[in-house]
Amino acid sequence: MKKTRLFLSVLLCLCLLGGTFCPAAAETGEARLYNVYGDHMLFQQNADAVFAGEAAPGTALSVTLTDKTGAEVQNVTGTARADGTFSLSFPAPAGSFDPYTVTLTAGGEPFFTLNDVVFGELWLSFGQSNMEYSLALTPEGKQMQAAGKTGSSGIHVLQVPHPVKNGAFCADALPQTDAQNCHWYTGDSSDVFSMSAVAYFFAEKLLDDRNVPIGVLNAAVGGSGIAAWLPREAIEADPVKEALKAHDSYIPLSDWDKGDRQFFLDMTGLYNSKIAPLTNFRPQGAIWYQGETDFMRFNDPAYYEQLFTLMQDSYTAAFSHESGRLPLVFTQLVSYNYGKGPYEETRFNEAFTRLAAADPASRSEVVISDLSPDYYDDCGSIHPMTKKPIGERMAGCAEGLVCGTGAPTSSPAMNAVNVQGEDVLVTFSNVGDGLVCSEKELRGFSVYGADGVCCVAEAEIISANTVRVHSDAVATPVGATYAVGSLSPGANLWSSFGGERCLPAASFGASDPAVTKLFDDAEWLRCDTLTAWQNSESDPGIKEIWTAEGASLSVTDDAAQGSGALKLAATSAFFSVTAPFAQKKILKQVVHDNLDTDFSSYGTLTVQLKNTGKKDVTLTQLRLYTDSVLWFTPLCIQSKKNCAMIPADGAWHSYTFDLNELGLCGGMVDRWSNDALQNVTALRLCFFGSDGEVQADDFRFAPETQSSENGGAFLQRLIARIVMIFNKLKAFFAQL
Repeated sequence: MKKTRLFLSVLLCLCLLGGTFCPAAAETGEARLYNVYGDHMLFQQNADAVFAGEAAPGTALSVTLTDKTGAEVQNVTGTARADGTFSLSFPAPAGSFDPYTVTLTAGGEPFFTLNDVVFGELWLSFGQSNMEYSLALTPEGKQMQAAGKTGSSGIHVLQVPHPVKNGAFCADALPQTDAQNCHWYTGDSSDVFSMSAVAYFFAEKLLDDRNVPIGVLNAAVGGSGIAAWLPREAIEADPVKEALKAHDSYIPLSDWDKGDRQFFLDMTGLYNSKIAPLTNFRPQGAIWYQGETDFMRFNDPAYYEQLFTLMQDSYTAAFSHESGRLPLVFTQLVSYNYGKGPYEETRFNEAFTRLAAADPASRSEVVISDLSPDYYDDCGSIHPMTKKPIGERMAGCAEGLVCGTGAPTSSPAMNAVNVQGEDVLVTFSNVGDGLVCSEKELRGFSVYGADGVCCVAEAEIISANTVRVHSDAVATPVGATYAVGSLSPGANLWSSFGGERCLPAASFGASDPAVTKLFDDAEWLRCDTLTAWQNSESDPGIKEIWTAEGASLSVTDDAAQGSGALKLAATSAFFSVTAPFAQKKILKQVVHDNLDTDFSSYGTLTVQLKNTGKKDVTLTQLRLYTDSVLWFTPLCIQSKKNCAMIPADGAWHSYTFDLNELGLCGGMVDRWSNDALQNVTALRLCFFGSDGEVQADDFRFAPETQSSENGGAFLQRLIARIVMIFNKLKAFFAQL
């Protein structure tokens, strides 16, 4: 049933993302050129230009290259092999926009002519649906179509559709020498809108920067797993074979026809039909956007790294890449609610960082977790419309990797973490001209002590490749983390090049076995924005982080704090402000990205408050909701009560609340422990006071200390668990 649903989803992806299908090249006599050749094609400059096809054994063949004046530039001859195939090649000239003509003869008679052939930089584009996602489905593509515009004639694309048999996609058991229905086109034709959007923006930037024609072998398939892109010959000779068996993914060749093959998942299926026919080309490198399928199916980063390495090595051999490994530029996973926990995606993304670090000479990692996940309704939230920055970042990495521009070849990655007293120093590789912060305050870092509980930390860049991280909540730090949420818009550390920001830094720490609890720098903690993205299949989109009752709510710049703060101007004596971590919608909770709703590991919560009104204001309660009608009120350490007075002196005051001294629904008796806070759905600050004007900022959690004074902790934990179980049962029966 799962495979059926996945197959249907892939068919939907293919329908949405589209491809162009054209008749194969016409044959003349017994000799024919494979379908992957055609007018407007591009060969990699300064490499072998290979021409392959079929002819009667022993047939005399020739290939002639002529320039736009009709002068002969190259001529090579040969004969067809005994198996009826042929392959002729000549050294390709340097790249230019000048068109050439290629004429092939068999037995002295012309049988195929290629027009508008150019030489430039050729790249393979492959992966799954976010690489297949077409230019037509991006805001830029829609604007181009509306204005009747197309792209540049300097972009040359080979569209490689998947083979079809009896009206359905088919899976080839063996590598194919040719591909069905593929054709070349240029960026100034309407066909460009069916091109991979990431590949289009990649090619567009390379075209502008390199000033030579850019070619793309466009071969992505929605929903595809990495095993489908591997060749059998490489699998059989590698330990990957045993790994595939362990994941129930190995298919002996003798069993290929014994079941319904899934071309996009089954090992070798896509290599046989989409890559093998392209191996007469000599691409400069490849761009890869894939991993979501393997994350959802297996969530095994080590397994993915093993298959990825074999894929790169086998493609290096398949494309006869002679100078080291075939360069491979790749992205992390798309930010999406995969339903595997808030940090599992980050742990999987760290596999890409390890892959890049293992061979920086041939691999480039592009971080994308900072990008907007907005999408069109007909594409689904796993297919964000934001593709241009991805393609441009990949192009910049490609230029640094293979063109020697000096630009960073990967996103900055943690190189070392060193503890120095109360500080943690984090050094990074791939910093370009040096690390920079995209805003006035560096965010996204946390530190942790021996208990492994991460606390949001202050951070500053102290050298070109080093960040100092500190938290008053962790007196004896052990390590640090960065950007551990799947969507990390607040994380703002970048490399720089040529005086500009280059690439956002990669997350680290989510896979550290010393970490027992991750807590990301959630949007609501810093209070300088009122909205955030909620990634939910049922109700996705931009939602309010903060809401106010009895007061107007805005964000104000506070020079003293160095960041924005919430400002509440009271319209009545009672007013409040709430951070909803989850919203109720038909009894289903919709949780903000980057919000860890389990507060049971924390001992205190500190908040900065300022009263700029004319009279003192009382903070009557700080409420931590675990249900729409159930909340806990912590004791304020400063006042020894649930409430605290905020003087009208216009100064910031710090208030710390004990999360092991909780009153149920505001009660002062039967104090509860932080075990009751395993699923907090909202935080609310309640105020009382006329002429009130309050600002709030800098919410900080500290881990629970070893010496809790709560003598009744066991009983309170037991009662808290009973209450939580009761509420879960209540919600369960309400859904029946």
